[in-house]
Amino acid sequence: MNIQEFQDKLKEIQTLAMQNGKQVQAELVEKFFGEDGMDRDKLQKVYDFLEIQGIAVHGYEKEKRQAGNQGEIHREEDTQTAVQQIPLTQEEEEYLEEYLETFGDTEGYDRAQLFQELRQGADVKEHILKSYQKEVVQIARELHSGEVFFGDLLQEGNMGLLMALERAAEQEEIHTWLVNEIRSTIRLFLEEQNQQKKEDDILVEKVRNLEARVKELTEDEDVKYSVEELAVFLDMDVEEMESVLRLTGDDK
Repeated sequence: MNIQEFQDKLKEIQTLAMQNGKQVQAELVEKFFGEDGMDRDKLQKVYDFLEIQGIAVHGYEKEKRQAGNQGEIHREEDTQTAVQQIPLTQEEEEYLEEYLETFGDTEGYDRAQLFQELRQGADVKEHILKSYQKEVVQIARELHSGEVFFGDLLQEGNMGLLMALERAAEQEEIHTWLVNEIRSTIRLFLEEQNQQKKEDDILVEKVRNLEARVKELTEDEDVKYSVEELAVFLDMDVEEMESVLRLTGDDK
């Protein structure tokens, strides 16, 4: 299957997915592309591309390589949200030790009293923040997969805690509210990082493909093409072409 055929099929499966409420079954995707001998790695890139376009792909297994365990693949159904916990690196352990030292003593707080004072309008957020460092660290450890630096998870957890404290006084169960907000904030951060990685991987692949195709078209040094002409040959918008060329350092 050449590049043009691949692009046409990709557009077609996108159209079908949009007509089906921005969702598609993996079986249908495989029928579209599998008949041409496309291997699992290339199909995975198609799935990633569709997800980046906001299209849900149902019925396939995601593959995630865990840091510090190269060569071993952890598979999970796309309906699962469990994270395989990875031990902290030495650098992360040292960061955690220094991080906790900045908070000093985080024990001995009477949370019931703090919650009561919070509801009465007292400024006790700093004390509650310190008293919840054990939960922040514990949740960050549970969600640590090795793909994102542990310190970043702690910072996101505290950001979620601080934002949750703005509305905590309105909640019936303040403790449950705070813990849930810490967890959901870290989860959202990890999802955003994973999404960004997918986009980066696809962009890198696009750059490589463009470099190869431009090289083919410009092998004859006596023939010069403008960006507009190359865009026509490669079936790309000029703006998209220029943005990718800038990434290759060949935008002149």
